[in-house]
Amino acid sequence: MNNWELLSHEFNYDLKNVLLQQYLAAQVIALAGRYLIPKKPDGSNINMQYIPEKEMLLGNSHPDGWAVGVHLKNFSVQVLDEKEIVKAKISLEGKTFQEVFQEFKTALQNLGINVSQLKTEQPYELPTGGLKEGKYFAIESDDAVSENIRYRHNAQLLISELAARFSDVEPVRIWPHHFDTGTFATVARVEKGGASKTIGLGLAIPDSMVPEPYFYLSFWSENPLEIENEPVKLPAGKWMMPNWNGSILGVSDIIQKQTTKEQYILVRDFFKTGIDNLVEKMK
Repeated sequence: MNNWELLSHEFNYDLKNVLLQQYLAAQVIALAGRYLIPKKPDGSNINMQYIPEKEMLLGNSHPDGWAVGVHLKNFSVQVLDEKEIVKAKISLEGKTFQEVFQEFKTALQNLGINVSQLKTEQPYELPTGGLKEGKYFAIESDDAVSENIRYRHNAQLLISELAARFSDVEPVRIWPHHFDTGTFATVARVEKGGASKTIGLGLAIPDSMVPEPYFYLSFWSENPLEIENEPVKLPAGKWMMPNWNGSILGVSDIIQKQTTKEQYILVRDFFKTGIDNLVEKMK
């Protein structure tokens, strides 16, 4: 079952609050990637991955070998060396984002890292809505922390498993502006090499479309696909067309299943049925 961990909580205020604080903490990784790591053509210098065995969001490595992570269990920003040994640790609890950023900047300076270019500006608004009154980090529920960790754990392992069926696929990563765990596969390319048909899959955080964390399967084609009018029946979740080209499966549906095996099969089959249908329609 790919080490699926049982989800058991209705999505509520505590879960949302922890998720939003993790979202904001992850921006420290993104800022280091944006201003201190050489820019990559696809902009992936700002993204990160989830490391299940470490319960950590981990950014890209600097050419000198160091990287920045956010440990979700003890809620801290960490600077790691090329051997992933922690060289600096900044606790988040009870601090504002600006306080954390300044401590982070000082920690990098103490490690001999040039931070003259590092700043907090992003081309999108920082998600400070999850902070407490007074605008500081504060985790009040260990259960909510653990459930959010299970979201990331399950998504990382299952999305990686599903991605392996594609030959032309991006690494499973978390992008800081929308904070989902996801990837996309290119199913077809035009003669010059650009993508003409793609499939996206991942776990998204609540947004204007769905008010809870949800697994998603999306697609894009430069030419209309038959599936846009006749989607296959899914074993769980639902298609969102015509408003959005894809399907979703919310955590509220997943927790109706009471064992790890049942939950894993439900989510796996949601993806498998949709992917099989999309691949067939894209031939």
